[in-house]
Amino acid sequence: MRQPTPTQVKTVYRRAISQQFKLKQKDIKGDIHLGSEAPGQWSPGCTLEIYCEGNIPNATDYFDPSWHGFSGPVVFNSEEWCRIDESANQMLIEKFGTRVQQYHHEPYNNAVITVYPS
Repeated sequence: MRQPTPTQVKTVYRRAISQQFKLKQKDIKGDIHLGSEAPGQWSPGCTLEIYCEGNIPNATDYFDPSWHGFSGPVVFNSEEWCRIDESANQMLIEKFGTRVQQYHHEPYNNAVITVYPS
Protein backbone atom coordinates (compact mmCIF):
# COMPACT_ATOMS: atom_id res chain seq x y z
CA MET A 1 0.00 0.00 0.00
CA ARG A 2 1.45 3.32 -1.10
CA GLN A 3 1.41 6.13 1.47
CA PRO A 4 1.66 9.90 0.99
CA THR A 5 4.93 11.71 1.44
CA PRO A 6 5.08 14.59 3.92
CA THR A 7 5.10 16.96 0.94
CA GLN A 8 1.83 15.44 -0.32
CA VAL A 9 0.33 15.82 3.17
CA LYS A 10 1.45 19.47 3.12
CA THR A 11 -0.28 19.98 -0.23
CA VAL A 12 -3.63 18.55 0.86
CA TYR A 13 -3.57 20.53 4.12
CA ARG A 14 -2.80 23.74 2.20
CA ARG A 15 -5.78 23.05 -0.07
CA ALA A 16 -8.07 22.16 2.84
CA ILE A 17 -7.07 25.27 4.83
CA SER A 18 -7.58 27.54 1.84
CA GLN A 19 -11.01 26.05 1.17
CA GLN A 20 -12.19 26.10 4.80
CA PHE A 21 -11.07 29.65 5.57
CA LYS A 22 -11.62 31.03 2.03
CA LEU A 23 -7.93 31.95 1.62
CA LYS A 24 -5.75 31.92 -1.47
CA GLN A 25 -3.20 29.09 -1.39
CA LYS A 26 -0.41 31.47 -2.41
CA ASP A 27 -1.14 33.62 0.67
CA ILE A 28 -0.68 30.74 3.13
CA LYS A 29 2.01 28.70 1.37
CA GLY A 30 4.79 30.19 3.50
CA ASP A 31 3.00 29.37 6.77
CA ILE A 32 2.87 25.59 6.26
CA HIS A 33 6.15 23.74 6.86
CA LEU A 34 7.35 20.16 6.92
CA GLY A 35 7.97 19.37 10.58
CA SER A 36 11.59 18.39 10.02
CA GLU A 37 12.30 21.65 8.14
CA ALA A 38 10.15 24.13 10.07
CA PRO A 39 12.02 27.28 11.10
CA GLY A 40 10.59 27.21 14.62
CA GLN A 41 11.24 23.52 15.28
CA TRP A 42 8.44 23.56 17.86
CA SER A 43 7.74 19.90 17.30
CA PRO A 44 10.31 18.36 14.94
CA GLY A 45 8.67 14.92 15.11
CA CYS A 46 5.42 16.15 13.55
CA THR A 47 4.55 15.86 9.88
CA LEU A 48 3.67 19.56 9.53
CA GLU A 49 4.03 22.78 11.51
CA ILE A 50 1.45 25.37 10.53
CA TYR A 51 2.05 28.94 11.66
CA CYS A 52 -1.06 30.94 12.51
CA GLU A 53 0.53 34.35 12.78
CA GLY A 54 -0.76 35.71 9.48
CA ASN A 55 -3.88 34.67 7.61
CA ILE A 56 -4.48 31.20 9.09
CA PRO A 57 -6.72 31.18 12.19
CA ASN A 58 -5.46 29.13 15.13
CA ALA A 59 -7.50 26.18 16.38
CA THR A 60 -7.75 27.67 19.88
CA ASP A 61 -9.36 30.94 18.71
CA TYR A 62 -13.05 31.71 18.52
CA PHE A 63 -15.14 34.59 17.20
CA ASP A 64 -18.26 36.00 18.81
CA PRO A 65 -20.13 38.31 16.41
CA SER A 66 -21.64 40.21 19.37
CA TRP A 67 -18.18 41.68 20.03
CA HIS A 68 -18.80 43.78 16.92
CA GLY A 69 -22.52 44.37 17.42
CA PHE A 70 -23.69 41.56 15.16
CA SER A 71 -25.95 38.63 15.86
CA GLY A 72 -25.07 35.06 15.09
CA PRO A 73 -23.50 32.01 16.63
CA VAL A 74 -20.05 31.92 18.13
CA VAL A 75 -17.62 30.26 15.73
CA PHE A 76 -15.00 28.01 17.29
CA ASN A 77 -11.95 27.47 15.11
CA SER A 78 -11.41 24.05 16.67
CA GLU A 79 -14.51 22.90 14.76
CA GLU A 80 -13.12 24.44 11.56
CA TRP A 81 -9.84 22.58 12.05
CA CYS A 82 -11.68 19.28 12.47
CA ARG A 83 -13.28 19.97 9.08
CA ILE A 84 -9.83 20.70 7.66
CA ASP A 85 -8.61 17.31 8.90
CA GLU A 86 -11.63 15.63 7.33
CA SER A 87 -11.12 17.41 4.02
CA ALA A 88 -7.37 16.72 3.88
CA ASN A 89 -7.92 13.05 4.74
CA GLN A 90 -10.62 12.77 2.07
CA MET A 91 -8.20 14.15 -0.52
CA LEU A 92 -5.65 11.53 0.55
CA ILE A 93 -8.27 8.77 0.28
CA GLU A 94 -9.16 9.93 -3.23
CA LYS A 95 -5.51 9.79 -4.26
CA PHE A 96 -4.27 6.72 -2.36
CA GLY A 97 -7.36 4.67 -1.49
CA THR A 98 -9.20 3.90 1.73
CA ARG A 99 -6.24 2.30 3.50
CA VAL A 100 -4.13 5.47 3.42
CA GLN A 101 -2.65 6.87 6.65
CA GLN A 102 -4.97 9.49 8.19
CA TYR A 103 -3.76 12.72 9.82
CA HIS A 104 -5.00 15.07 12.54
CA HIS A 105 -4.09 18.49 13.90
CA GLU A 106 -2.97 19.33 17.42
CA PRO A 107 -2.70 22.93 18.64
CA TYR A 108 0.84 23.41 19.92
CA ASN A 109 0.38 26.95 21.24
CA ASN A 110 -1.57 30.10 20.28
CA ALA A 111 0.37 30.48 17.04
CA VAL A 112 1.36 26.96 15.93
CA ILE A 113 -0.66 23.93 14.88
CA THR A 114 1.07 20.61 14.35
CA VAL A 115 -0.15 17.75 12.15
CA TYR A 116 0.54 14.10 12.99
CA PRO A 117 -0.46 10.69 11.65
CA SER A 118 -3.55 9.41 13.46
